[in-house]
Amino acid sequence: MPVKADKRLILVAGQSNCVGKGDASLSIGVMPGIAFEYTYIGDRLKPLLDPVGVDELHFQQAETGSAWPAFAQTINRLTGDTIIIVAAARGGSSNHEKAELEGMGTWATGGKMPLFEDAVKKVKAAMKKTGLPLSAVVWVQGERDANAINSGELSPAAYENSLRGLIERFRSALQANTPFFLVKTGYYSQHSKTGFDLVRAAQTKVAQSLDQVYIAFEKTNTFPERQLMVDAIHYNQQALNELGEAVAVNLVRTLHLPQQTKVEPSFRINGITEFQVRGGLPHFCRKSLNGDTVRVAYIGGSITQLDERYRRQATNLIRQQFPKARLVEIAAGIPGTDADLGACRVKEQVLIHHPDLVFIEFAVNGGFPQGVEGIIRQVKQANNQTDICLLYAATADQLNSYVQGKLLPHIQQLEVLADHYQIPSVHLALYPGWMLAQQKLTAKGSEKTKADKVVFTADGVHPLKQGGNLYAAAIARLLKQVVVAEAHHSMHSLSSLPPAQYADNWEDASWVNPEGNVRFSEAWAPVPMQDSLKQFAPWFSQAMAAEQVGASGTIRFEGDAVGLFDIGGPEVGQLRLSLDGKEISVVPDGGVRYRIAEGGSPIINRFNAYCNNRYRGQFFILQVPKGKHELTFRIDKQIPDKRKILGEQQQDDINRHLAKYAHTKIYIGKILVKGKIR
Repeated sequence: MPVKADKRLILVAGQSNCVGKGDASLSIGVMPGIAFEYTYIGDRLKPLLDPVGVDELHFQQAETGSAWPAFAQTINRLTGDTIIIVAAARGGSSNHEKAELEGMGTWATGGKMPLFEDAVKKVKAAMKKTGLPLSAVVWVQGERDANAINSGELSPAAYENSLRGLIERFRSALQANTPFFLVKTGYYSQHSKTGFDLVRAAQTKVAQSLDQVYIAFEKTNTFPERQLMVDAIHYNQQALNELGEAVAVNLVRTLHLPQQTKVEPSFRINGITEFQVRGGLPHFCRKSLNGDTVRVAYIGGSITQLDERYRRQATNLIRQQFPKARLVEIAAGIPGTDADLGACRVKEQVLIHHPDLVFIEFAVNGGFPQGVEGIIRQVKQANNQTDICLLYAATADQLNSYVQGKLLPHIQQLEVLADHYQIPSVHLALYPGWMLAQQKLTAKGSEKTKADKVVFTADGVHPLKQGGNLYAAAIARLLKQVVVAEAHHSMHSLSSLPPAQYADNWEDASWVNPEGNVRFSEAWAPVPMQDSLKQFAPWFSQAMAAEQVGASGTIRFEGDAVGLFDIGGPEVGQLRLSLDGKEISVVPDGGVRYRIAEGGSPIINRFNAYCNNRYRGQFFILQVPKGKHELTFRIDKQIPDKRKILGEQQQDDINRHLAKYAHTKIYIGKILVKGKIR
């Protein structure tokens, strides 16, 4: 029979490891509605998420991660109970007045800061606000007293008596026999362990001698050797998560709280659920659980290309979740590109490696649905047992859409595809949006600035390492549900490929090398990927380059789109196009896709605002009526207005190096075709 869930008010108190010196981006994401934090200022309850705590009544806020989201989430998972945390901790505070440091405070009576009185005041206000009794106290303290024992300022017996007295004073002030859960004190690197061992022994004695006082966690002394510290004395977020979960399990078992089998809920705000499992990832999951070699591919833009924007963290979390598996990562990110180029390159960059799971991330760069469908269909045509998952990242500005419960139109289109093919999808930015709404995250800022919030991006687009941690955690939460679904045999990928959602999808897209597939005029020559071009070596074995006005190349193809993947830089110029022997003019048709139109531009300019003193991969695609065609491109004589394109803030380099910009050079690395080269 289902057990009726309860509400429980819990005081967490002590010194800095109770405050938390972890990393909120690695903290456990608590689902809305299952845990709250009481704040004395404003007399209100707010959703529990790191950084937990408030700078009030001499207490402190976590900097930035703590143990308490993991603690609350675990109790809820085991019991269904709603947890209300009263945070009352201060870094450096002592238990005994003889151990008090100037400005740090003590929990003893008569100290310079009324920490005990403040904690009682805060708990009583929370009890009045919620109508709940105090269910338990979790005490995380002792380092300051251990150092005082080491220095001879305090005796072990005096510390033991002060701890016993603290518990009795709390019970006298709040509620007789309130259960106390003690977290044993850890070690301080390069300091004598003697004082810390004596404090740990005293904590054991107090738990043995007082009714309803328990040791809730004692492995803190292993954290240094396990490299789970942020500094000499403070636990890192992995340690805090472990501590919080273990204390919660101990509390539930010790108090004999009614337990129930409860699947961890999906994160959901304003009608948007963080992920959809749909048909799941059955083949990847089974191979991973069996300990086989699994190949995980990531295809997307710069967010996928850069190591710590989410990809590297996600790979690490997958390894943690499936420790028996031998995981091979396949990285296929190219900055500034959408799924049209992705569909052209997926065979060569991803499918050649025979992946078991492919993550597709193009939402920030447009999320071109025909291109995404082309990638899906190419993956499934290569191997129907390869699993796929769509990832939706977001810019800093787009976080507010999630806060308002609005899915961006291009993500709605991708969700239709995910439904059609029954593949999972993850809103990577939903939890960051929730943190932003709760004023726990800064959407755009500097990672160098010490902040009491997670800094999501520096440029508004690319997540910093903390933002990438949040993205990876969303993927990890999906994978947990996938494992649950596998245990219940509820994952079923489509046995055959359904009809395409878009008739003009890009499943027949590819890229080819220009040499041998283009008829070049004599002015063109191959150039190696060296010096300023060496960053393109992963994509191009070489490029074809020319600068002579009128230098041309002709592509014969059958299909409905063709284009060039070229290289930008200070010296590049522009092209004129002819189709089937006639010069054409074009207009933009989404992203870097163009269509033929009268009154359009006869020029395709290859110099853009990113070409100031550096090279960047770029591409354009011309969409044409389906059929057999011949496209000719020629270098135009006119140099584009590079000053105007670069804008006022990028004039310095062009002023100092006029000659570098006075060119019309074109580099071609790949030919893109939706169809086939003839």
